[in-house]
Amino acid sequence: MITREKVPVEGLLESYEAALMQTGYSITTKLLLIRRADLMIRQHLNEGMVYFDQSVINRYLREIDDRYFRGTMQKKHYERTKREIDRFVSYVCTGRIDALSSTLRGARQELTPTFKQIAEEFIAGDFHPNTRCDIRWVAYKYFAWLEDRGFKDMSGVGAIHIQKFLLFCSEHYAPGTIHNVRLYLKKLYAFLHMTGQVNDDYSALFSFSVQREKRVFPVLPKSDIAKLLDAIDRSTVKGKRDYAIMMLGTVLGLRACDVIALKLEDIDWLRGEIRIVQSKTSYPVHLPLTQDVGEALKDYILNARPHTADNEIFLRINAPHKRLAAAVTVGEIYRDCCIAASLPASTRFHNLRRALGTSMVTNGISVYDVAQVFGDKNVNSTKPYLAADMEHLKMCALTFAGIEPEGGEPQ
Repeated sequence: MITREKVPVEGLLESYEAALMQTGYSITTKLLLIRRADLMIRQHLNEGMVYFDQSVINRYLREIDDRYFRGTMQKKHYERTKREIDRFVSYVCTGRIDALSSTLRGARQELTPTFKQIAEEFIAGDFHPNTRCDIRWVAYKYFAWLEDRGFKDMSGVGAIHIQKFLLFCSEHYAPGTIHNVRLYLKKLYAFLHMTGQVNDDYSALFSFSVQREKRVFPVLPKSDIAKLLDAIDRSTVKGKRDYAIMMLGTVLGLRACDVIALKLEDIDWLRGEIRIVQSKTSYPVHLPLTQDVGEALKDYILNARPHTADNEIFLRINAPHKRLAAAVTVGEIYRDCCIAASLPASTRFHNLRRALGTSMVTNGISVYDVAQVFGDKNVNSTKPYLAADMEHLKMCALTFAGIEPEGGEPQ
């Protein structure tokens, strides 16, 4: 593959990110691709490169190969990393995102004009950007499945075909994916019925529930959080930035996606408030600017933050001083803080939000109030904090009275 001549490194990450936003990739996939591209661009900058150079990529690939063959990288991670590198290089070489091979095969498959028009009209509805990619995937996957069975439009498609498609999905996808398929198919048929393209919305057919596996993650102890914060060197530029980020997660429970999107104008210093629209839910949230969080932000903004035209508060340490590329960067910062505090390395910045939510529930605050404070759209997002409230769970435990095992007195 021949690379376009002299592709400037400056602005390449931004153009790649903008191109990814026009695809059917999921949010997680986009963030992973952007993160990998950022690492490769950083390699160029560290070597003083102004233009994209394939030799830099080749050296980076050799490093990845060495890690894999030394046994320090798992096969799944190795293959994913290679794919991410190939996709970025493909974009640089062609200037087009459609040259990339998508993991969302259903979303990338060409449909007949009739099905494609229906899908695009449905996807253009009032959906949150975070779910639009998943909705596109389900719609395209369903219509592609119908095409494979000889259908060119919705004529003759009925309940039996919906059931067969759901059965097909149940044999190939995890319960979490089946949940999304059921949910978005229901929305699709509501749209088709409302626009007069089908005679029934089949709502009863989609009334079943899908049992998804829900993990209960351990809660980070307060002593570990204290160690994490104390281990940050606040005399350095990086330390001031990282400490402010950790305080936002510890005291206010902000998600990583909201941390990287936080802008200077989001802070009302006079009223002592932080006002944001959450990236995940699109819900506006007003949070108190507590003294400790305010001091951490002030120290970073006044004494460490580079002067730049960007309005985002948190910026890269090394030039170019742009906003943090993705939420996964906050996870990497959290991991570095854990290592510095001699804690188990983890990129789960959400641990701080979980610890705060569990602490609030443990101290008697209603789960509904916690949901309102956190800006959760559904209280079910907050209920997992109850599972970690061991003190109150003990109060719900039943005795063995009446069901003692035979063969002796209880000890």
